[in-house]
Amino acid sequence: MKRITVFVWPVVLAALAAFAASCAPRVLSRPPGAALGDSVAMLRDPIAALNDSLMRARGGVESAADSGAVSDSARAALTADSLVRAGAAIHVETRSALEARKRRAPDPPLNIAASNVTGSHGPEGDIVMLNGNVRITRGRTVITADRGRYEREAGMLYLDDRVRLVDSTTVATCDHASYNEGQDLLWLTGNVVFRDRGATLRAPSGTFDRRAGRAELMQQVIAEDSTQTVTADHLTYWRDLQLLQTRGHVVAIDREHNVTMRADSVDYDRVSKDAIATGSPSLEALDEDGEGTTVLSALRLKVNSENRIAMALDSVRVVRDTLQARADSAVFDDRAGRAWLFGHPRAWDTETTVTGDTLEMWSEGRELRRFVVRRNAVMDYVGNRPDSRGETSRLTGDRVDVFVDEDRIDSLLALGSARSVYTSRAREGKTPEQNQALGDTILVYFKDRKVERALVLGHASGEYRFGVAEDDTAAARREFVRYESPRIEFFVPRDLIVLGPRASLEYRDLALSAQRVEFDSQAQSLKASGTPELLDRGDRVTGRLMTYDLETEAGTIYDARTNYEKGIYRGDQIRKVGENVLNVKHGVYTTCDLEHPHYHFAARYMKIQLKDKLVARPVVFFIKNVPLLALPFYVFPTKPGRHSGLLLPQVEFGFSSQGGQFVRNAGYYYAPNDYMDFTVSGDYYRADPSFVLRAESFYKLQYVLNGYFTGSFRRDDRVSSQDYSFSGDHSQELSPRTRLLAGANFVSSRDYQRDPQYGTNLGNRLNRFLTSKLYLTHNADWASFTALVDRRQDLDADESIRFRDGFGGLTPPAIGTLAALPNLLESAPQMSVSFPTRSLGSISAIKNSPFAKPLGTMYLSLSATVQRQHERRAVVAGYAPFNPDPVTIDSTALLTQRDSTRSGGVTQFSITDSRRLFGWLNVAPRFSATGALFDRDVLGNRWVGTGTWNSGISTSSTFYGTFRSSIGRLVGLRHVVFPSVSYGYSPDFEQLTYIDANGVRRQRFSSFGSIGVSGFRNSSLSFNVDQRLQAKWKRGDDVLRLDNLLSWSTSGSYNFLFREQGQLRGLSDLGTVLRLQPPGLVSADVSSRVDPYSQRPLRTLGFNLNANFSGSLLGSGDATQTPYTSTFDNSPDAFSQPWSLALSYSYSGGYAGLGQWSSTRYMNGVASSNLSKWWRAEYLATYDFNSRSLLSQRFGLTRDLHCWFATFSRSFVIGGEAEYYFKIGLKDLREIFYERGTRQQTFGGIQ
Repeated sequence: MKRITVFVWPVVLAALAAFAASCAPRVLSRPPGAALGDSVAMLRDPIAALNDSLMRARGGVESAADSGAVSDSARAALTADSLVRAGAAIHVETRSALEARKRRAPDPPLNIAASNVTGSHGPEGDIVMLNGNVRITRGRTVITADRGRYEREAGMLYLDDRVRLVDSTTVATCDHASYNEGQDLLWLTGNVVFRDRGATLRAPSGTFDRRAGRAELMQQVIAEDSTQTVTADHLTYWRDLQLLQTRGHVVAIDREHNVTMRADSVDYDRVSKDAIATGSPSLEALDEDGEGTTVLSALRLKVNSENRIAMALDSVRVVRDTLQARADSAVFDDRAGRAWLFGHPRAWDTETTVTGDTLEMWSEGRELRRFVVRRNAVMDYVGNRPDSRGETSRLTGDRVDVFVDEDRIDSLLALGSARSVYTSRAREGKTPEQNQALGDTILVYFKDRKVERALVLGHASGEYRFGVAEDDTAAARREFVRYESPRIEFFVPRDLIVLGPRASLEYRDLALSAQRVEFDSQAQSLKASGTPELLDRGDRVTGRLMTYDLETEAGTIYDARTNYEKGIYRGDQIRKVGENVLNVKHGVYTTCDLEHPHYHFAARYMKIQLKDKLVARPVVFFIKNVPLLALPFYVFPTKPGRHSGLLLPQVEFGFSSQGGQFVRNAGYYYAPNDYMDFTVSGDYYRADPSFVLRAESFYKLQYVLNGYFTGSFRRDDRVSSQDYSFSGDHSQELSPRTRLLAGANFVSSRDYQRDPQYGTNLGNRLNRFLTSKLYLTHNADWASFTALVDRRQDLDADESIRFRDGFGGLTPPAIGTLAALPNLLESAPQMSVSFPTRSLGSISAIKNSPFAKPLGTMYLSLSATVQRQHERRAVVAGYAPFNPDPVTIDSTALLTQRDSTRSGGVTQFSITDSRRLFGWLNVAPRFSATGALFDRDVLGNRWVGTGTWNSGISTSSTFYGTFRSSIGRLVGLRHVVFPSVSYGYSPDFEQLTYIDANGVRRQRFSSFGSIGVSGFRNSSLSFNVDQRLQAKWKRGDDVLRLDNLLSWSTSGSYNFLFREQGQLRGLSDLGTVLRLQPPGLVSADVSSRVDPYSQRPLRTLGFNLNANFSGSLLGSGDATQTPYTSTFDNSPDAFSQPWSLALSYSYSGGYAGLGQWSSTRYMNGVASSNLSKWWRAEYLATYDFNSRSLLSQRFGLTRDLHCWFATFSRSFVIGGEAEYYFKIGLKDLREIFYERGTRQQTFGGIQ
């Protein structure tokens, strides 16, 4: 606001108050101290309050009438029904007044006297002429004049020249007057003047009702005293009630207080000192210095001249220069220097608007000192000066106090949920800057009419938004600073925000906390002191002093310390010079979190590239404070997760008896993007010499393609051999319904993968199949199509007939013997189509019929396949003898390969059903038919078609038995039985068989791939019984459930055609699997096979017993189900269990043909213990009960050295060499270590 002054203080000095100056003292009906409270309470209902004021006036009339203080005419004229509000004139002649006059006492006689009296008689009756010193008396009223005329018949008295009336306290003078004897009414004209108790009334004409004590003045009425003047068109004065009523262009001027009131109607009670103005009333008050004018207007104004309290009711408006205010009502107390605006108050000037539930003001000498906005306070500022146009500000709170000095705002105070929002002028092409502050309290200090300083207290927080390019919506969302502190101070001219103590600030991924933070919004820089801590995208930096430039994202931290990933960095100065680059002066790097680390790297200069590497030069390695190694520079990798780099932790240096000195797993990992990677590694063996190169790559683009390939190459100079291998898989989505799958696996030599010397894992060495494939699938709405090309190679298929004769004369296979398995199978191509399985009830012809629901559980399926298959199988072609020595004669088989190609097709149709009978029995019948086309049969026929069918039925159910007896912690048991039976049948198809030369019936068609049929009849039944024992037991207040405490499964089958098929019996062996899993330390499983027809029914038996224990060294341990990991673990979790013991006993035995029972028994054990807080020991062993010997042993020690670790292990294998391994290194820098021995030790023959 440009200027703050008192809104409406002069209203309390309303002009009509002058008429109370000389009033006779009266006893008020309420104490003066109640005036202000009544005035404020009036605003709850302004109309009722105004009516109450009028009613008090009526009450005064009635009291005066009852006491005889007024005449009967006055009493009748001022009864309650003669008064109306809203500025209406007081009417005297009412029906009640006329009735009262009829009942009044007779008027006193009229006495007339003069110096010269003459009389005459005319048409009008008797006329008496009065000359000189005319004096008329009637009761206490005296009228004098220079001359007059009395008309007796008419009861009229006419007076001229120096007419004077004295009636009680009232004195009236005029030039001419006429008096009606009957009405007791005096008309006055010419310089009419009324004087009553210090007040003077002037007008050209008027009347005086002697009975009522009422004077009425008309035409340019002027009322005045020594300090005030009132003008009006009409004035009525009730002398006995001291009630003054002015109407028409009322203007009241208080010369003493420079106040002017204007209204259409003003009623003034000289007893209560209340003046009520209606009809567009207004008050104009001139400042004491005469420089400014304040105008108050409302629909009604009420002023009390004694207690100097004024009330404005309905549509209150205050105007002073550019300052304006509005409210529903207002109260002004000039004596106390206070004012209130109620009912949606609003004050504004050209730039500022103030609103709230109530506006309260204090002043001194009519100069505003303070105003308060109570409840829902809002102060809005919109700049419109050249230097502030475009600025906006809003201050809100439960209450706002504004302090004023010399017509200027000195300071303001916002209390209760205070909030300030400031928006700056927008610069060209940029959005405006905005600052928002919240707190319990906000204080604002002004200087030269501008905000100089602001203070936010109590849960203070804020948000500052920078100006960004208008079209950069992304920057608008992220370019802001949030800050929080118990105290926030704004220095507006300096664009400085000071937070503290315990300040915190957030910007993008940056979070800063310190005892004190200074934020320069114009320079976009900050300064933090008092143990500042900076968190930048998870990276924490601490120091003594910190500076930061938000625009350039550069900053400096003094006496700094920061953690990144697992590294700790210290430096005299750490300066951020880029988004991910830090420069460190006199830096220290370590992963030890102690105040005095066990080790560290020190450098004069360090450059840290976050999530990449740390470059230090020159660098010195210290253990404690002892320097051990110096390098001109060193690079520490700090990139987390997946990234390119040397595979240093996997590099192994060692010695073996076979390969001599070696280097293994030296490699590089390359990740060009998020979708693929490459790994290249190699081994070198000095003794042979030989080397191995390996490469692999993985790639994946989600929802599009994924796959991998891997390959290796070996060169062995000892035997002058070169080998290679390659494998890969590829999957690609060609469309949402079409998918391509491809795979390949090749190896140059069948012995290449078997050689463990070159680091191939056990899984690859045991896998003797090479498979390559190419699939293409497409899923349409009505069918699914598949096309594939497949190649499968068995590396060991020929070994069954590759005979090497030795000492003892073994019989070799005959020439022409085929290998049992093909060494190569190729499907090129195979194509199939399958139609979606459909419910019989969903077929359109049945869907809406009564059969739809019964047939809804029956399902149809149909598929077809065509295939071309190539097979290659080894055959013995002859033998080649050789003599390695004179005693031994040996020979080897000569093998050739036999190729065959088959083609054909097959179509399969099936219908299945599933129903539940009697509410407990599940029944599932089935029927299927197969049609096949073969390129040839055994009899030599070409392209022969045939078909078969089969059917079957299966049943199953579930039975429950519950035992609720409590035994210890056991609450209850439930026994569940799942029996199932399945029967299958297919008829005899004679056209699919033939009788060979020996009279044996054989299959006519040889099956290949997925194409095959059988012509033999089949009738068999299979059965299975699964049983489970479930338990509930208590653990504390909880009841736990174990679904598989004991499970027992028994299965078998019966062939109804065993006699036709030349079998001795129809019932097969019975297989049983039993598993016990109690909630504790022991578990067991047992499997067996029983022949019910044998004298020795039990044919095989195997079981495993497992027990796991863990606990403390000095007490009994708790059982756990978690198996112990035998591999040494250097992580902190490895020391979490004081001791553990895992034991496993396995047994496997059975009859081999007609031989004796044979078995194997092994015991495996793993024991570990924390010998102390830092030492851990581990022992592993395997014992063979048959040979009564230890097959292998391994023991190890691990030492936790805080940020270092050390481990030593030694292993013994029967028939192998003893191995040891020692390693010491840094926990978090795996590439820094020292080791000796063989890293890849073996256990039980498995690496």
